[in-house]
Amino acid sequence: MEKFNKAQAKNLAAAQKLVDNYASSSEDEGELDEKHILDLLYKHYKPSETLGSSKDAAARTSTFLENTLHSGAATCLICIGSIRRVEAIWSCESCYCFFHLNCIQRWANDSMMQMKVKAAEQQNNGQGHYNHLGEFVPPKRQKSLHWCCPQCRRDYQPAEKPTQYNCFCGKELNPPSQPFLVPHSCGEICGKLLQPKCGHDCKLLCHPGPCPPCAQQAQVSCLCGKSSPRSMRCIDKQWRCQQACKDLLACGKHKCNQVCHRPGQCPPCTSKSLQPCECRRESKMVNCSDRKWKCQNVCGAPFACGLHICEKVCHASSNDHGECPLQVRSCPCGKNTQIRPCNEAEETCGDTCQKLLSCGQHTCTQRCHRGACISCPVRTKKKCRCGLHEKELPCSKEFTCETKCKQLRDCGKHACNRKCCGDQCPPCEKICGKQLSCNKHKCQSVCHNGPCYPCKLESQINCRCGKTKRSVPCGREKSARIVCLELCRISAKCHHAIKHKCHKSECPPCGQMCGLPNDNSKCGHICKARCHEAVRVNKPGDGRPQAKKYEYKAQPHPRCEEGVVVTCIGGHEVATWPCWNSKPSSCQRQCARQLKCGNHKCSLVCHSVPKPDDMQQQAGCASCEEGCAVPRPAGCVHACPKGCHPPPCMPCNFVIKSKCHCGLNQSVYKCSEYYDETGTVQEIVERREKLRSCGNRCLKNYNCGHRCTAICHSGKCPNPELCRKKVRIYCACKRLKQEIACDKHRAGQTSLECDSHCTAEQTRAQAAEQQHLEQKRRHEEERNRLELEKFEAKFGKRKHKERKTVDVGPTKTKIDWQRYAIYAVSLLTVLGAIAVAFYAES
Repeated sequence: MEKFNKAQAKNLAAAQKLVDNYASSSEDEGELDEKHILDLLYKHYKPSETLGSSKDAAARTSTFLENTLHSGAATCLICIGSIRRVEAIWSCESCYCFFHLNCIQRWANDSMMQMKVKAAEQQNNGQGHYNHLGEFVPPKRQKSLHWCCPQCRRDYQPAEKPTQYNCFCGKELNPPSQPFLVPHSCGEICGKLLQPKCGHDCKLLCHPGPCPPCAQQAQVSCLCGKSSPRSMRCIDKQWRCQQACKDLLACGKHKCNQVCHRPGQCPPCTSKSLQPCECRRESKMVNCSDRKWKCQNVCGAPFACGLHICEKVCHASSNDHGECPLQVRSCPCGKNTQIRPCNEAEETCGDTCQKLLSCGQHTCTQRCHRGACISCPVRTKKKCRCGLHEKELPCSKEFTCETKCKQLRDCGKHACNRKCCGDQCPPCEKICGKQLSCNKHKCQSVCHNGPCYPCKLESQINCRCGKTKRSVPCGREKSARIVCLELCRISAKCHHAIKHKCHKSECPPCGQMCGLPNDNSKCGHICKARCHEAVRVNKPGDGRPQAKKYEYKAQPHPRCEEGVVVTCIGGHEVATWPCWNSKPSSCQRQCARQLKCGNHKCSLVCHSVPKPDDMQQQAGCASCEEGCAVPRPAGCVHACPKGCHPPPCMPCNFVIKSKCHCGLNQSVYKCSEYYDETGTVQEIVERREKLRSCGNRCLKNYNCGHRCTAICHSGKCPNPELCRKKVRIYCACKRLKQEIACDKHRAGQTSLECDSHCTAEQTRAQAAEQQHLEQKRRHEEERNRLELEKFEAKFGKRKHKERKTVDVGPTKTKIDWQRYAIYAVSLLTVLGAIAVAFYAES
């Protein structure tokens, strides 16, 4: 009995230890103000009521956030356990499902190891086999090494296996758990590019799940561009107005009646019109976009042979169909082609058939014949489907053995046991029967490889008060969270009324304001700190294993933080200070009292003065040691030589030397005269222009090339259109000339027309040139003739006659003095025109 009591006490201690650990784990999962946190996340994003898919995406993001904030709401599909806010997780990039970091690492390692083992087995099975048809079946192609997400089955590469715990946006490594942030979040702006890509990034704080649709505003027009731009949500930039398109369709007759679409994307015309078919036998009402249509009538037109007819259905052709296509025929084996009358039967050629038989390896050895070829009679060694036995059989027969397949099926547990399987084992059809993670039911799926799916059955749980019920997946009765809207019925440990809802574990600490007078500072204010009448603290151990490790004690009031109005010692500001620190002191701001100079203020830090309300210089303020700070006239850069004094300053007598507008002379003037701002704007501009001008004539030229007539000035030369200088113009042959005004030359009068004398001179010059060319041609022909006679006399056949010597003297070339005279006169005319133009310009 004593041993039994000891064992019972030991078991009770172990059970109590498990209960305490379970309670402590739930303590880490304290309640959060989910509504307040979600409101802070969504304060910059207000979803529109008119959105469709955008509203669904926002709701999906909100669901992920709520599942993360609720204690135990997220479940790891690998270990079927709740994910706490303080545990390292990994989130899928496709379905955004959460998993424990160590679970997903184990899952990835197991998946890749199974792929490696399966690849090694396939490699050991051989390099392929022959099937029942005698065809060679190559080995299965090995898949690349990868692992997938347990929920969405998205493939990941081995390098993408998670090795560290990151926040949702990936900016912070191992983010700490903070009660005012979303769990597993870094608290920074997400910054991911929104989908669909619009150029903007997510403005929410680091969050789980997909980013909500873009909330930016953009000024965009409708699809057709006819409406004025509107301020729309970035995701709704593709909006339509209610105006009809009215563009001419491809048929060229009707206009588009569709509402607001992109230019050039009008739908096909749907208007009806009577159109004939291609053979023009029938007509019917069809769409303008489907003008070409076919009826079901066979052509039936006879060929030239008169025995056969065209069997095509409704086609466009001429009345004459030509020769019969059956006249050109080949023998049954297809080696010889003959042109024979279409009414005669085809003849065999007498050669070997040599068509490929059904086996796909041998050819037919019979003579050319009609009909199908015989089965392949060639005997060859054939392997069975599993590749274990070999036998000599006709090529057309299939060989199967009686050996049972011993390979494992896709489940990896049961053997195939099918005769002569040939590496084509069917999937396993047995029931798995494994114990599920709920430890209540067994897996009813077909035998499979890897872990079983979670139990699909549901259990009902009740809240603590019993008024709220909820159905949860089987096996999650202890960790499931049930939300009861009833108030907690447990009496409070403090003086406040209970305001929290029904819950499972112990009541959360009271979060209401204390509301009792602060007896610590004796100031009479009400304590506004969080209730501290019943605070849970660790209890010193007394050696008993079943005793609780904590207790509730009342804490003293903290120091009073009530705001008290206090004026600083310099009288600058009236601030609200905490009651426990409400003593006048320096505000650390600048004194800023007006000094006697009237321009500066005291630069000392807030100090004590006799009269805090008076902002003039008093005892203790610093004296002015600055120079003159009166602003100089606009443009003047010279400092005032006097010390700090009240305005105004004396006029600036600094002498300024600068070049005039034309840049040849130097102008001298006083700074006060140049920057004097008395008078109108026009008078100031004229005065400064006059001071900068040297009084000489401007050196610039107009666009026409003549010199400006104005006095030295700035900017462009005035009135270039009034230039009346003389300009000399010529005719096309440069014989006639005339002086005109510059304005007429700019207006377009730039040349003279040639008269009859000019035409006669041109005709005379052309005739002289033609005569010179003709005379040159004659001289060339004469010289060629003499050279030819000399060549024939030297190398030709000798004749029996006396040789004659012909002396060819030098040919005198006649000089064309008339042509040279024309060139000389033209050159003198051009030189004279250049001299006259240079003289007129100077």
